[in-house]
Amino acid sequence: MLLRILLIVTILIGIGAIAVTQFVVRPHVQTIIDVRDKNLKDYQNEKQAHGKTKSQLKDTKDKLALTEKNLDETKTQLTAVTTKATEQEKRANNLDQELGKTKQTLSGVQADLAAWTALGIPVNEVRALIADFKKLRNTNEAIEEEKKILALNLKKAEDKIKALTGGEDDPDPPLPAGLNGRVLVVDPKFDFVVLNIGAKNGVEPRGVLMVSRNSKLVAKVRVATVQPERSIANVMPGWKITPIKEGDQVLVY
Repeated sequence: MLLRILLIVTILIGIGAIAVTQFVVRPHVQTIIDVRDKNLKDYQNEKQAHGKTKSQLKDTKDKLALTEKNLDETKTQLTAVTTKATEQEKRANNLDQELGKTKQTLSGVQADLAAWTALGIPVNEVRALIADFKKLRNTNEAIEEEKKILALNLKKAEDKIKALTGGEDDPDPPLPAGLNGRVLVVDPKFDFVVLNIGAKNGVEPRGVLMVSRNSKLVAKVRVATVQPERSIANVMPGWKITPIKEGDQVLVY
């Protein structure tokens, strides 16, 4: 009897548990399931939205990269255009300067043409006149050169005559003030000396020089022959005080 009662109680407890499960737990489980399904749907929607946003972000990055590339190309083109414009401006300025110079030249040419017109000389005769002028100038230059050669030859002839005749009555030619040199060679037998000064120093034929040593007069010499950097002088009679030595100083008389 007691076993039957326990069995009945157990059955009743099971029936109650089933009832509780059906009426209490099941709605709660269903709520959890609904929340789970909603969260899953929201996650899927969020994932889809994230994928869309990521795709839009990639498109935006691509557009930005393209925009930056276009901007760089635009900057390069702008730099090239600016450089070309600067060059064109510089060229235009140069052309303006050249135009100004050309106008000045043209004005000069017009003035020259007006001057020629005023002279009454036909243009076709100008070339012949210029050729005649060049010939006359060349002839004149040749005559001048001949005159110089003749004058030089005349002077040489006069110097030779003076050397042959002695020229005692002629005045001594002036020599440059401050002229001085040294005796290079002495010939005591023929009484002449070689000096280290010549035509480049202003030495003239028949010029008179003093020979000194230690500030004392040694002799007087008269120039006989003059070379560019050397000259030969004869000891003047009666003026050889002491023998001349190589290295003695020569001064203007």
